[in-house]
Amino acid sequence: MTDAEKTQPGAGESLPIESETTKQALVRHALLATRRSDLLTPVQAIIDVSDRILGDSRAAQDHHFVDDIRRLNGSALELRSLIDRLLSPEQWDAVRTAADWPAVRSRMRHDMRNRLNPVINYSEMWLEDASGGLLAGFASDLELLRDMGRRCLELIDTVMNSREGESGLLVPRALDFTKLESLVNRVAQQQASDVGETGKLLVVDDNDINRDILKRLLESQGHQVVEAADGRQALDRLAREAFDIVLLDLVMPEMDGFELLVHLKADPRLREISVIMISALNEINYVAGCIKLGAEDYLNRPYNSVVLKARIGACLEKRRLREREIEHLEQIEVERRRADELLHVILPHEVVTELKQRNAFIPRRYEGVAVLFADIVDFTPYCERHTPEDVVQQLQLLVELWEEAALKYEIQKIKTIGDAFMAACGLLTPVDNPVLNCLRFGQEMIAATQARPAGWNLRVGIHYGPVIGGVLGRRQYLFDLFGDTVNTAARMESHGVKGQIVLSGPAWEQVADLSQGIPLEPTPVKGKGVIVRYQFQGFRS
Repeated sequence: MTDAEKTQPGAGESLPIESETTKQALVRHALLATRRSDLLTPVQAIIDVSDRILGDSRAAQDHHFVDDIRRLNGSALELRSLIDRLLSPEQWDAVRTAADWPAVRSRMRHDMRNRLNPVINYSEMWLEDASGGLLAGFASDLELLRDMGRRCLELIDTVMNSREGESGLLVPRALDFTKLESLVNRVAQQQASDVGETGKLLVVDDNDINRDILKRLLESQGHQVVEAADGRQALDRLAREAFDIVLLDLVMPEMDGFELLVHLKADPRLREISVIMISALNEINYVAGCIKLGAEDYLNRPYNSVVLKARIGACLEKRRLREREIEHLEQIEVERRRADELLHVILPHEVVTELKQRNAFIPRRYEGVAVLFADIVDFTPYCERHTPEDVVQQLQLLVELWEEAALKYEIQKIKTIGDAFMAACGLLTPVDNPVLNCLRFGQEMIAATQARPAGWNLRVGIHYGPVIGGVLGRRQYLFDLFGDTVNTAARMESHGVKGQIVLSGPAWEQVADLSQGIPLEPTPVKGKGVIVRYQFQGFRS
């Protein structure tokens, strides 16, 4: 195989973008576009400023001034069109190899300067008269028009007097060529590696020819495409099928694109679908209106297939990211609810609420609280005779029964300490008689314990008085009670009777009229002296 044969593309292959001729053309066109943009920037500023002056009611009071600004504006509009035409790739490629290229370039420069001269002349003339009176308010605008005109004149001379390099490029600065060549190479590499995302698209257009052209183009890019001839059909399709993107014509009978777009964004089931508006109406107001209503993008017809592919790819990527974000947020919400449920398992509801609101729970004193302690009798010997699994299982089932009973009697579980159970009533939720509730709860605790197959029994002690409540810990929260009432309730249990409920004197006073009981022999208690105790024997009939 000869060297020439080695360089020829095979059957069905296209000339690679990296070929030198193609690369040179791409760089030349990119550089030409930057020069065109450089020239158009001050020209557009002239158009915008003169439009603003013409729209000012003060200017209307001097018709000579308005006429001249209107002429200035018209010259700027002509210059913009001329620059677009003369510095277009097609026009430049057609004339740059002409034998009289220097003369052609000189004529281009002359034509541009002719359109620019009225801008500079009128702005300078009226600026001289704007030192006072009616036009004083336009002095800064006239200065800007003059400065932009002069800047544009400099750029015309710079661009049109620039030299031609060996490769036929318009190169005012060598650095521009290096940068643009690097840019073209990066874009080419990106395009070569871009396989493109595909999705399911709905094309909504009342024109069947437009619909068919767009459908074929999108299918050639790998998308699955469904058609709808109007807004009603589109809504019917959307109700039955899931789509990634809706490509929506703006002008349609019955339900137009604006109306359908509003409907989509108002429907919670459909609002996440990306919408690209397609229309021949290329006014910026239509574009802004559609985007304000929630459209993802806007394309004018006829559209560039490369731009269409890129924008659909961007919409699909945004949709995928949005879906992942929604999934992530849903997972966060699940975890938040799980953490919230766990927090409610550990802490009372009222404590959790305050922690959320203040990020802290303020310790406080509670008056008139009934504190209950319960302890399983002979639990330690049972642990020594049974497996850990059996011990924990039996204790877990029993504690669950106690917790259910606590809910019934408005008892707040505080904590379990081994085989002991601590609770309180009248603490966070006010009740009529906290001790009475604890008595009924204690009866049910004893009955549940004695009914278990483990053969356990229970001692219960109750005391009534003030307590201090607060949250301890940061890594592991615990709502706990402190004070003499807690200690005394614990003593009532530890000096109690198996299978019975023992109350302190203050606790007995709260239920004496409702209960039957016997006083127990006064018992000396460490740190408390002799304590009066009562053994509960049932309620009065």
